[in-house]
Amino acid sequence: MLVALVSVAIGVVLVVAKTVVGLLTGSLGILSEAGHSLFDLAASIFTLLAVRAARKPADQEHPYGHGRAENLAAFAEGLLLLVIATLIAFEAIRRLYAGGPPVDPTGYAFAFLVATILIETIRAIVMRRVGRAIASEAMLADSTDRLADVLANAGVLVGLAGVRMGVLWADAAAALVVALVILRAAGLLAWRSGDILIDRAPAGAERDLRQAIEHVDGVREVRSVRIRRSGPDLIGDASIATGRMLSVEAASALVKDVKEKALQVLPRLDLAVSVEGQEQQGDLVERIHAAAARNGGVRDLHNVTVEREADGSLHLTMHAKMPGDETLARASKTSRSLEQSIRAELPEVTRIDIHLEPMDPDVVPGEDVTARNAQLAARMRRVVESHPEVKRCLDVELSDRHGRIYAHVVAETSGDISLEHAHEIESELEEMIRREIPEAHEVVTRVTA
Repeated sequence: MLVALVSVAIGVVLVVAKTVVGLLTGSLGILSEAGHSLFDLAASIFTLLAVRAARKPADQEHPYGHGRAENLAAFAEGLLLLVIATLIAFEAIRRLYAGGPPVDPTGYAFAFLVATILIETIRAIVMRRVGRAIASEAMLADSTDRLADVLANAGVLVGLAGVRMGVLWADAAAALVVALVILRAAGLLAWRSGDILIDRAPAGAERDLRQAIEHVDGVREVRSVRIRRSGPDLIGDASIATGRMLSVEAASALVKDVKEKALQVLPRLDLAVSVEGQEQQGDLVERIHAAAARNGGVRDLHNVTVEREADGSLHLTMHAKMPGDETLARASKTSRSLEQSIRAELPEVTRIDIHLEPMDPDVVPGEDVTARNAQLAARMRRVVESHPEVKRCLDVELSDRHGRIYAHVVAETSGDISLEHAHEIESELEEMIRREIPEAHEVVTRVTA
């Protein structure tokens, strides 16, 4: 902010000084620079106001912040420069053909132009450094204008030297060179700022962001990526696809991971992420669970089996849990609704058998009786470790619920086996324990690597 304010003050001094020197010497080159500096002063004021506006936080009427104020200021500065360059070029061409008032190449004019070049060089360097440090488009645009001033003043200095050497048209030629320099700088500035205002994405940003998101665990597909600039910041949105049965909590965690990965690639990006489920034709069980989730009436769907008949049709069996106090009529209605949802998802299904079960109570009274039944726990350990694929029994806990023993067992196996085979081992262990230790009313086993 201080740099922009100082730039405005210097601009005022230069406009007055160039106008006075230009009128005293009759130099079109210096007068054109005075006009150029007048528009520069207006541009510097735009920059000052834009930097102040861009730093305001987002509000209800500007939910994306005020960053575009800087881009708008830079675009306006480019248009102003185009206007003044056109006027200077017109007058220079007129003087080259029709002549003009005499030019007095005095010594103080040369001294003034040299001083102006030094001042503008320092302004350009300072504003470019500060603009890059705070990522201010308006300040970077102003530094570009200062650099154009340096080149333009150098051209005027050469033209004035030409007049002093007797080449009377050199001043008008220098003014024309100034106009061309300003036109080029203004054109580039307006073009770049205009691109940002019409939401052109930064070069390569969308590609880099898409590649980064694709490497986030859980993302199956990046469906769309969009990015635009807003002052020094970037605003974007991405649509990703993941498993259809991902929980809300897991989806939120995935969005967080995507945003963190995006910030590693584009540190100033504010990214909105939408998550969609991706249908995988081969994963029939997932599609069945997705249909049940859309239906919403079933609390828990498990033991899903898909049987493919000889004619290619499907026969489905599954267990569905519902509230235990629900009437059979209402549960049957929910079951029929679930069947309709599954048939809509899998038209090739010819038969669906849904086994209805009551939901278990949320909290059951129980007591850890492992210590009181140490011998029973030891017997269970021996049974578990007798399985040929079990390395060791990691844990046995016995619970007493209403006078019945519930066993919870954890066994270690090889980590190279498939999840399907691990489930088979769990079932085998449960069957072995029930057979060898009939005192256990229910057994729950878990194998781990």
